Amino acid sequence: MPKLRWAAAALAALAALYAAVTVPAALRPAEGVDTVLFFDGVCNLCDGFVNFVADHDSSRRVRFGAIQRHADALHRAGAGRYAEGGAEALSTLVVTQGDAFYLRSDAALRVIALLDAPFCYVAAFHALPAALRDAGYRLVARYRYKLFGASDTCRAPTERFKSRFLEYEPELEFVNKF
Repeated sequence: MPKLRWAAAALAALAALYAAVTVPAALRPAEGVDTVLFFDGVCNLCDGFVNFVADHDSSRRVRFGAIQRHADALHRAGAGRYAEGGAEALSTLVVTQGDAFYLRSDAALRVIALLDAPFCYVAAFHALPAALRDAGYRLVARYRYKLFGASDTCRAPTERFKSRFLEYEPELEFVNKF
């Protein structure tokens, strides 16, 4: 029996390693396809996720926009019901990649797949059933303000990664320096 347990554990480890290597690559968009992460700009958990992504996406593949500021972009992407004032406003992260949009755990894991190693390997959780992943996501989302707090306003991006936000306009930065 111990040999059978050891073999089962080794097989599970190999399966996890295989998923950690293959799943992130499968979730990444084709070269040249923009990835935009729309987040609740007053949610401290969401702000923390954006900071984490910015710190661990050395290729700068992910851009950011607060849901509260970009309802028009969400409507254009077909995700208007998640924009402020929509039927499911501020209930989820929204990620757009080209013409497609993703929600909840799919959105988070697609962004995580774009991060530097070892963080991108967390995207292997995409191999779990979506219903299970999204149940956990909805539970955290429901209590995120109680657990992590909220800000009174959308945060202003720091100089460090201001250019990664949708509202960044480099010509205005140049004008404001003079």
